[in-house]
Amino acid sequence: MLSESQQLRVLVLLALIQFTNIMDFMVLMPLGPHLMRVFSISARQFGVLVSAYTLAAGVCGLLGSMIFDRIDRKVALLCAYLGFLVGTIGCAFAFDYSMLLVMRALAGCFGGVLSGISFAIIADTFPAEKRGYAMGRIMGAFSLSAIVGVPLGLFLANTFDWHAPFFAIVLAGSILLLMAYTWIPPVRGHLEKKGMPRPQLLTGIKAAASHGNSRLALLMTFAMMLSQFCVIPFIAPYITRNLGFKEANLPYLYFLGGLFTTISGPLVGKLCDRFGPTRVFKFTGLLFLIPVYALTHVHISTVFVVLLSSTLYFIFSNSRFIPSMTIVSSSVPQATRGSFLSLNSAVQQFGTATAALVGGFLVSSPLDGGPLTGFQLTAYVATFFGLLAYVVGRRIRFVS
Repeated sequence: MLSESQQLRVLVLLALIQFTNIMDFMVLMPLGPHLMRVFSISARQFGVLVSAYTLAAGVCGLLGSMIFDRIDRKVALLCAYLGFLVGTIGCAFAFDYSMLLVMRALAGCFGGVLSGISFAIIADTFPAEKRGYAMGRIMGAFSLSAIVGVPLGLFLANTFDWHAPFFAIVLAGSILLLMAYTWIPPVRGHLEKKGMPRPQLLTGIKAAASHGNSRLALLMTFAMMLSQFCVIPFIAPYITRNLGFKEANLPYLYFLGGLFTTISGPLVGKLCDRFGPTRVFKFTGLLFLIPVYALTHVHISTVFVVLLSSTLYFIFSNSRFIPSMTIVSSSVPQATRGSFLSLNSAVQQFGTATAALVGGFLVSSPLDGGPLTGFQLTAYVATFFGLLAYVVGRRIRFVS
């Protein structure tokens, strides 16, 4: 294990790397109304644009699960982050829908595995009794991207062009890549552990397929992504087209959601360490379903009601994700943790892609900018898979 000062340095840097990664994924969704108008695309085509990133991430996550326990985790992190930045600069130079679609897939190939590598590094460098705290800090990157990243990205897009947020991500990411090379020490404990055989090429996939505990963890991850991302991509188009919420006010929606999840995230992490992540997940997994229904069925167009519904949605989405990732990261032995978490990341991305496609199929939008129909149906999909994740998550046992 690293010293406390080294742990803090690694934690901060990984959180910042996740910030750029999550911002790259998140900023596309509030740009939805703008991109649908500029490229003259439907809600279904926009759903494909969102899912291109996650489908590519899922495929590369499967490949990563075959090799990430065979190499230094630092090397894996640096290679994945470099590839992510190359894909993002491609998005910055995209000039039409087709090119943006291809570049989103390229960015997803590498960005999608970053979270799995980061969680593996955290699990290897923090003892079990502190992992909830560490996971809460890493998940704080989601909140930070909502507070700072998405509003800043929308400001840049409104001031200059929709390409500008991607240029900003590449600039910040280039600095973080150099810092990661300098600050993060080699993470080779999974390779040097005495008495443990060298991981084979298909270790992660074989482990997931042969142990019921890990299969449950993967099923929970898939269900959680389906319950969450069949709704999220269409929030901005729905509230702007159906409720008359101004596009200029979208940064406030993400700012408030991020602000309150920043406050609630560390508290949930501490509760996980004190009472256990499974017990915390029993509450947050059910509470999440309340704002899902409220946000998708709100018909009152006042700014207060829209912001209240969306903020509660972000709070409870994040509050159930922290204990769930703590459960997942502790469901397999250290020797196969990197491969398994990469595989879990792939399942996460496949779930997100499936959710975006399902949401795009349910939600219809006229090309003339008229109101969306079918958005309420996504609440029932989210409720079903949210309950499935809740039931499965309670059955997973801790291995390490």
